[in-house]
Amino acid sequence: MAEDLRSLLQKLEEKGKLTRVRREVDPRFELPAVLKHLARRGQTAFFERVKGSRLPVVSNVMGTREMLATAFGTTPEGVVQKWIDGTSNPIDPVLVPSGPVKEVVKIGDEANIDELPLVIHCAKDAGPYITAGVVVARDPETGQRNVSINRMMYRSAHETGIRMMPPQHLGVIQEKAERLGRPLEVAVAIGNHPFEMIVAATTVAFGQDEFTLASGLRGEPLQLVKCETVDVEVPACAEIVLEGEVVPALREPEGPFGDFMQYYVPVMNNHIFRLRAITHRRDPIYQTIQASSTEDVHLLALSRESQVYEAVRRTGAKIKAISLSPTILSCAIAIEKQFEGEPKNVAAAAFGAYRWLKYCVVVDHDVDVFDINDVWWAMATRSRPDKGSFIMSDAMGFPRDPFNIHQSKIGIDATAPLGQWQEFERKIVPGADEINLEDYL
Repeated sequence: MAEDLRSLLQKLEEKGKLTRVRREVDPRFELPAVLKHLARRGQTAFFERVKGSRLPVVSNVMGTREMLATAFGTTPEGVVQKWIDGTSNPIDPVLVPSGPVKEVVKIGDEANIDELPLVIHCAKDAGPYITAGVVVARDPETGQRNVSINRMMYRSAHETGIRMMPPQHLGVIQEKAERLGRPLEVAVAIGNHPFEMIVAATTVAFGQDEFTLASGLRGEPLQLVKCETVDVEVPACAEIVLEGEVVPALREPEGPFGDFMQYYVPVMNNHIFRLRAITHRRDPIYQTIQASSTEDVHLLALSRESQVYEAVRRTGAKIKAISLSPTILSCAIAIEKQFEGEPKNVAAAAFGAYRWLKYCVVVDHDVDVFDINDVWWAMATRSRPDKGSFIMSDAMGFPRDPFNIHQSKIGIDATAPLGQWQEFERKIVPGADEINLEDYL
C-alpha cells in the first residue's frame, strides 16, 4: 500500500490513537473545541459529520511524538534520525498517468470551495481558513518546483486569500511572475501524509524540490499526477486538490488569524488565489491543522530539530533525544554527559545551528524531553542557575519581533553532577508502565 493519509489513519486507529466523532459538529468553533480536548488525550480526531458539508474532517495526525513515530516506522527517539537519513538521500518523484485524487474532476463554475468543510479555529479569526494545504508552484524563470504551506482565508466560492511574502520561496516566485505580468499558477493539495506536510514546512535551498525529500523519506519515488488546468504536479494520493492562480498586482486585507505563537496576526494586505478546478477522491477526507497546536509544533519542529541534532552531534556529545516543544522557540536535549561543562557546549552548538532558538535546556539521558513536566523536574532538581546557565544578548532570533523580546538567549545545564549518579538515580515503581488500568476498574 502506498503511504498516504489513509494508510496512516488506519495504523493510528489500530493502535487506539484515533477517535471517531460521530455526532454532527459545527466547523465554526465547535469542531476545534472538540479537537482541542481530543488532542490533550493524544488522539487523532476524525469528525464523521460536519455541518454544511458531506465531507469528514481529520486533524491532529502529528499531534504526539508517538504519532510521528508511527508515520516514520520507528520509536519517538528515532524520528529525527529517520528524518536525517531520508532527507540526506533525496529521490526524484515519478509522474504517473492518474491516481486517486483524479477520481472526481470539476472545472470552472462546477468547482466550488463551499463544498469543503472549512474551519474557523479561533474567536477573532477573520473567517474560515485552509490551514493544511500543500501549495505547489513552478518558478516562471527556471521551471523548478516549489512546495510550501500557506494559510488561505476564505473569500468566496471561487476565491481565497493566500499568505506569502519574501523571503519565503513562494513569495519570491510570485514576485518573479508579477514582474513578468503573469498570474502564478498554483495547486493546493489537501489531505496528505506527514512526509509531504513536513517537507512542505521545511526550509531548503532555493530551487530544491521538496518532493525529492518526501521521496527520500519513503525510500521510493513519490507518485505525482499532472493538474488539469495548471502546469504543476501534485501527490497522486492526496485527498483534494484546488487548482488556480495567484492574481498579479492585487492585494486585499486578510486576517486577523490565530498564529503558531498563540497570538493573532493582525490584518494585512495579502495575495488572492482564484480557483480554476477541484479534483478529489470519490469520498474525500478534508484535513485541517490548528495553528499553535502540538501538531503544528511537530510540523514545524522536525526539520529544525535535525539541524540542532547534527550540530550537537559534531561536538561529540552522546545524544539520546531532542525536542523543540512545546514551542519551536525552545529546545530540550537529553545527553549522556561525558564531562562537566559539556551541556554548555551542547547549548552553544544548538544556538549556532538554529537562530530562532531562545531557550535550550540540556538534561540527562534519564529525562523524557518530550514531557515538559519531566524537563521542568530536571531543571528544578538538577540545575545550578548561578553556574549552569549562560545568557547571550543582542543575538539573532525570531524576526517578527517589533518589541525586541526574541533577540537574546539562555542555555541551561539541568544535568546531575558528573560521577554522582548514585545520588541522582530516579526512583522506579516496578511494573507501573506495564499496568493496564482498565483491568483494575
